[in-house]
Amino acid sequence: MEEYPHLPDYADLFIAHLKSKGRRRSTIKRYYYDLLDFFAWVRVIRKKDDISVIQRLDASILEDYFLFLTEQREYKTATSKRVFTVIKSLFHFLHANRMITYNPFAEIENKLKEDTYFTEEDFISEEEFQILFRTLSSYEGLTEKQQKYRHLLIKRNEAIVSLLYHYGLTLQEITNIEMRHVHFTQQKLTVVNNKETRIIPLDDTMQRCMYDYKEDIPEAIRPRTYSSDRFFIAFDYQRGTFRFDYGNYEPKPLTVIAIQKMLRQEIQRSGLRKGISSQHLRRTSILNLLKEGKEEEEVQLWFGLKSQLTLHRYETYLEQVLKV
Repeated sequence: MEEYPHLPDYADLFIAHLKSKGRRRSTIKRYYYDLLDFFAWVRVIRKKDDISVIQRLDASILEDYFLFLTEQREYKTATSKRVFTVIKSLFHFLHANRMITYNPFAEIENKLKEDTYFTEEDFISEEEFQILFRTLSSYEGLTEKQQKYRHLLIKRNEAIVSLLYHYGLTLQEITNIEMRHVHFTQQKLTVVNNKETRIIPLDDTMQRCMYDYKEDIPEAIRPRTYSSDRFFIAFDYQRGTFRFDYGNYEPKPLTVIAIQKMLRQEIQRSGLRKGISSQHLRRTSILNLLKEGKEEEEVQLWFGLKSQLTLHRYETYLEQVLKV
């Protein structure tokens, strides 16, 4: 594999193991590039990809990766399943060879088996949400550098979490928001999912939160009104300001990975149960709209769901668990 970029030593051992089992050259090459992509993601969220980092990855972190592939990369189901198999094989190899003591894929696979029906753990309660939301403006548990610039990020993070919980947007839909999609005078938001768009109304609180966030950004690097500049932009703690891409001459967009990282940090800081993610917030938003008695077609349109079959699990949960 000398002609290819370097994999970590433990991954090289895994590739050598595949070769010893007589796997085809095309299969080895496919595994190699899927692993290369995975380790690039690990370095983004953990700075390194050595075995000590892999030993500390849990099921929720890996689920974030597959969510990233689905939402940011827009991988088809078949492609996502292929990558899942590759990463799972690596972790099984590491566990079998005692390089890791815990294999998070055992937990992930158990969840997949139980995925037919929702349980209470698949949602976030109103009390849990309020604890999380209060944490966003808290300075407790932050480093000195984080505390110094916290005031600049509170409204941005509040807007993101609110769009997830109250409006049920996906992470990709949030990162897709451009300035021309935010209609402050009409209190509406255009949501873009692939090539499909939908318009949702913003209540006064959401409108004010998004407006205040925008105004907190220095005017020189603020997303331009009616432009294709991304609405949510990245922050540079080293320089203490929002980031600007001078090559493209536009604010640097916030990524799905960055939002996932922010959510993990805030959930951990809030002391909530482990494993809560953006999916819990979106699921709860869908469930709440159904609890209000909205028609299936209306719910499907609001959340941009491709099929009414998606709602079946929610309705089953309402009928059997909540006795609605």
